[in-house]
Amino acid sequence: MNYICIIPARSGSKRLKNKNTIKVNKKKLFDYTLEAALKTRRVKKIIITTNIKNLTSKNNKKIIFIKRPSYLCKNICSTESAMQHSINKVPHLFDNIKTAIILLQPTSPLRDYNDINNAINVFEKGKYDSLLSAYLEIPFIWKKKGNNLKSLTYNYKNRVRTQNIKESILENGAIYICKYKGFKKFNNRLFGKISYSLMSKRNSLEIDYAEGIKTFKSFINYKKNR
Repeated sequence: MNYICIIPARSGSKRLKNKNTIKVNKKKLFDYTLEAALKTRRVKKIIITTNIKNLTSKNNKKIIFIKRPSYLCKNICSTESAMQHSINKVPHLFDNIKTAIILLQPTSPLRDYNDINNAINVFEKGKYDSLLSAYLEIPFIWKKKGNNLKSLTYNYKNRVRTQNIKESILENGAIYICKYKGFKKFNNRLFGKISYSLMSKRNSLEIDYAEGIKTFKSFINYKKNR
């Protein structure tokens, strides 16, 4: 398989303004994801689809910048639409049989190249069509129903010890892998025979709010000072 990595980054986020260029320990949030992709040897090319000027100062022969048009930078636009636009700009990189796409979102900066390599190994070993990254958790999820609450993931009337509850697989948004042929057919990152690659809960951190930046800083500073 030839692995082509796509990293989408746009300005105009409503929940956390200019999140891709926020600096954490003198490094832009976006660069944490780009560095992980660059360290992944199996990645042949890295396509950055963006409307942000001076997004990164990194220069590498693997990197291809695609200018993302304004009509694909709206909040209602799907990531898949930006992916398809990028593919259309460099079609020579994609082969129906040999190419797989790795989608990395900059909001998961703790995902490292080891996580990506592990996902590739799972994808190839199981001969899957698509894959998502995830972590294991025991969620106690409730849904508001009128003026009351409804338990969705467990029976509160017969509460058991957490040790006896089977863990759920929580999609973390950090890594997606899919065969190009299937993506072209379904216009979706997930299709066909789907599997998952496990990551730690720590590396699964997804930043969409200011609190996430604070958590990210605490994680990397703790590791740095150990």
